[in-house]
Formats: sequence, C-alpha cells, structure tokens
Amino acid sequence: MTALERRYRRLLTWYPKDHRARHEEEMLAVLLAASAPGQSRPAGREAFDLVRGGLAIRLRRVGPPGSRRHWRAAVDLAALLAPLTLFGAGLFRAAGYAGRFAFDLAIPTLVYALPYGLVVLLAWLGRRWAAIACAWAMAALHAAETLAWLLSLPEGTIVVGDVLLVSGRPLIAASMLLSAFPACVCAAMLTLAPSPGPGLVGSRRLLAWVGGVLAACVVGVLLPKAFGAVLMLAALGTVAVMALCSPAGRRTAAILMPFLLVAVMRSWFADLVALTAVTVATAALLGVTAWLARTGEPT
Repeated sequence: MTALERRYRRLLTWYPKDHRARHEEEMLAVLLAASAPGQSRPAGREAFDLVRGGLAIRLRRVGPPGSRRHWRAAVDLAALLAPLTLFGAGLFRAAGYAGRFAFDLAIPTLVYALPYGLVVLLAWLGRRWAAIACAWAMAALHAAETLAWLLSLPEGTIVVGDVLLVSGRPLIAASMLLSAFPACVCAAMLTLAPSPGPGLVGSRRLLAWVGGVLAACVVGVLLPKAFGAVLMLAALGTVAVMALCSPAGRRTAAILMPFLLVAVMRSWFADLVALTAVTVATAALLGVTAWLARTGEPT
C-alpha cells in the first residue's frame, strides 16, 4: 500500500462505516486514478471535499428528513425567544428597581430593554431583515459601551464583576465579547433562522404563555422573596416541562441553552478559556442547527 493510498483511506474514515463498506474501494480507485504520478499526499481541495462529504452524510443521518421540520420550527422559535428573553430580563430588572423605588435606575433599564421589544415585534410581523439590523445594532451598542467604560478606567484598576482580568488589567476585547455575547447570539439566531416566528406553537398560544411568564416574573419580584421565587419558578417550570414534551420544544431548549447559560451565569465565563470554549461551542451549535433547519420543509 502506497503512502498516498494510506492517506486517502484515513480521509475516508470520515464517512460512516456502512457507506465505506459499499463505496470505499470505488472511491479509492477514482481518487488514485486522478492523482498525479509521484504524488504522495492528497491535494488540499481533495482532502477538504472528502471531509466535507463525510460530515454531510453524518449530519443527514443525525437529522433525517422526517425530523428536519422540527429543527426548522425549533430554530425559528429560538430566534424569536432570544430577543424576547432579553426584553423580559430588562422588564424584570426594571420592575425590581421600581419595587425598591429606585426609579432613576428603573427608567434607563426599561428604555434599554425596549429595542429588544421592537426586535420581537419586527420578527413576529415577518420583517426579518429589520429585526436582524436592530439586533446587530444592539450587539454593537453593548460592545461599544463596554469599550468606552474600560478605556475610561485608570491603569491598574482592579475591576470586580463581569470583566476579564489579566494581572489586574481588563482584557478589553474579551470583556467586550462577554458583555455583548447574549446580544450577538440573539442577532446570529435571527440571521440564521429561515423565518423567525412562533411556528408550530402558534401566535396566540405563544403570546398567552409569554404574557403569563412575564407577568409572573414581574409580580414575583414585587412580592416577598420566598413567595416571589415560588411564583417565578412555577411559571418557568411549567413552560420548561411543556417544551420538553414536544420534539420541537426539546430542540428549541438545546439551541437556547448556551445563550441562556451565559445570559444568566455570566460570572462562570469570566476567564478567557471558558469564554473561548462557549463561543466555539455556540458557533458550532448554531451552524449545525441552521443547516438542519434550512434543509427542512416549512411547517
């Protein structure tokens, strides 16, 4: 066996075993016949095409045609729920400030949340590109605000909170990404979704559930801590159980998981390794699910 044949066989391992059992010798014969005399390794383009073909076959089996409509519905719904979550989080924080009569903080927080309400409205009405533009503008605003704040700090300042530190100095680029991560993922979901919207859930049903959860969270933050926590957990738990009972709901939860994890537990990712890992994992997840969604039939 020549060195070129061995390398081709290693590349063919990207294909599923049953596919290789049927076609490996034929593919190998074609590849060797097309190779130049004295060639000892596959050309870069050939290697890329082989790896891409193997991954494409594996991905098609992960999401068979019958299930891709669920992926499409899940990606479309997740793209609508992401800005809705950011809008609801803003309302939640504003209600918390108002409950403590800190209206000087409540009003700016509410104003800051309103653009995400606009993003939700535009996506719900089918104005996809307008929603995408607004979402990316908010992501850029998050990053710009973090940059302006970090540059205003005197050298050697120790920052406590959601800012990455290197020997007591903020790491500006990574801190900007951490601050803008939920907004960037929200905008990316809207960009990749074929047609952001309620999908299988239905507009009226989704609106009713969203209104109920937002009301429970806002009322919960105004109640005594124990009663408020029980109310909010009951509302969120009910929605989570219902979502996990449907194929599209389970897929939606999987797509939203990195977004929710960073939005809620941002302090977990306040180091460069964790932030890089979650960024790469999120990009891979969105890429695969967007491909599955765009190859599926509309619901």
